[in-house]
Amino acid sequence: MSDDSYICELKLDGIRLILSNVDGKLQCWTRHGTPCLDRFPELSRLHLPPDTILDGELIVTDEKGHPDFEAIMKRFQTTNPRKMESLVDSYPVEYCVFDLLWLKGEDLTRLPLMERKVLLEEHIQDQDHLALVRWIPGEQGRIFFNLISEQGLEGIVMKRKESIYQIGKRSHDWLKVINYHYHDVRLTGLRKGEFGWLIGIEESGRIRSAGLIEFPPPPDVRKAVWSIAEQGKIREDKDFIYLDPQIRMKVKSRGWTKRGMIRLPVFQEFLFEGDHHAAG
Repeated sequence: MSDDSYICELKLDGIRLILSNVDGKLQCWTRHGTPCLDRFPELSRLHLPPDTILDGELIVTDEKGHPDFEAIMKRFQTTNPRKMESLVDSYPVEYCVFDLLWLKGEDLTRLPLMERKVLLEEHIQDQDHLALVRWIPGEQGRIFFNLISEQGLEGIVMKRKESIYQIGKRSHDWLKVINYHYHDVRLTGLRKGEFGWLIGIEESGRIRSAGLIEFPPPPDVRKAVWSIAEQGKIREDKDFIYLDPQIRMKVKSRGWTKRGMIRLPVFQEFLFEGDHHAAG
């Protein structure tokens, strides 16, 4: 995690966004190609050099100044113009820029990362709703990760200094290091059809709903669960088979939602009597 051939940046919990000022027209779109400037009208007031394209993360921050993923998704999913205007005040966005793809009509994507960083800092200034993402040397990566873990932030991104910008690809030159949370949960149900496991956590001697595992574990794990599901079935409806919550497992996640659900849980292993694991 500590390597002087890399730099480290904070991994921001928001929406990856390409922002451009081409032919005098400001535009932005998601990494999936969805145009979305109309949903974030405050971005239309940004000042960029002509024929310039940026890459960054769009965030909304909470009262602690931490990225609030649910808030940015509320902004993104709101399409009613009147509601969008009201959200500009309650959930203002900030575009956090970490790369420069084009500058004044010149393609920079084949330049090494650190040369692009220099040009970015020379030509793009912080302004209302836009800020440059700061970086630290890669040899301080482990210390940096420990600090963001203590703050409950999502993680860091390590980027090779000599890396070019690879459009539409997941590059091994950019490495995400996620601050995962781990939880001791109970299996409470199985979704029929498309894979899904309902999970719960124990609170005050009772099991309460805590979310849904949607990323499938290995086939042998799924087979083992189905083989004992019939014995533990309590009831079922058209969507789920509900189980007596006897099966314990460890899951990793990106933390908690505001509703107290485990965010993006992923199965890790079964837990048995004598196993102790504190929820994170």
